[in-house]
Amino acid sequence: MLTTCPHCGTRSPASSDACGGCGRALYPLTAPPPPPPFKFRTRTNYVRLGITLGVMALLVGAGTSSGILMNRDDASDDRADHKVSQYKMVDTGASPEPSPTTASASPKVKEEKKKKVKPASPTPSPSKTSSSPPPKPEPTKDPGPQLPAGFHTVVDDHGFSLAVMEGWQRQELSPTQVGYMAPTGDQYLHVSEVEGAPKASFIRFLETEQAMQQSGNDYSRITLAHNTFQGDNGARWEFTYVPESGEQMHVVQQAYIDGQGTEYTIYFETAERLWDSQKSQVFSTALDTWKQP
Repeated sequence: MLTTCPHCGTRSPASSDACGGCGRALYPLTAPPPPPPFKFRTRTNYVRLGITLGVMALLVGAGTSSGILMNRDDASDDRADHKVSQYKMVDTGASPEPSPTTASASPKVKEEKKKKVKPASPTPSPSKTSSSPPPKPEPTKDPGPQLPAGFHTVVDDHGFSLAVMEGWQRQELSPTQVGYMAPTGDQYLHVSEVEGAPKASFIRFLETEQAMQQSGNDYSRITLAHNTFQGDNGARWEFTYVPESGEQMHVVQQAYIDGQGTEYTIYFETAERLWDSQKSQVFSTALDTWKQP
């Protein structure tokens, strides 16, 4: 261990009495004096110890009292819950316990009750029905009027259709008129179509009748009247006359004007000698089966 000279600053061993540099005396290093002996102060220590113990006692007492108060609160809550539960009626679904008289019933009575009680038969489960609706029946097509023997339906190139006698031949008489002729040539069926008819069918028939009356061909009216044909206004005209051939002819025709202003005329002519209930059937069948374009 070294020591420093306070005069010249030279460091010399601590055990040296003089500085190795300047030769001056050094202050020897001495150990620090020991501390004074501890004196136990009895009165002061007792006071401090009493204060410490008092604080600890207060802390312990406060914790104990708080625990007791909490226990009292819990107990009071339990008593309150117990009082409330006495007035609650809980429906547990369980049947009440049998009374002592019921429990003490003889085994024979129990067995008789068991014999009387029959097990309930299982209820049949409802059969499952199909959720899909039943199929709707298809609408039956209207077959139309029943055709007499010897007739058949024709669909003309002009778009209309009707029934004529078998064997009759079609003839294009004009751009607006079509005829179906019998093989004998003494009777025929005409269909005419006039777009934008300028007047009613009845008025046209009247004007044509006046011209025939003036022609001197022995014209004779059978009927001329307004009527309705397939929901449209029309007229029916029936008469006899004698053409240049000299043979009396029988004529019947039905005309009407549709909603678009087109006039259709169905005309039938035959020799008077052939006119009877069978021949008039040609005209009535044509009207019954008529369908315009």
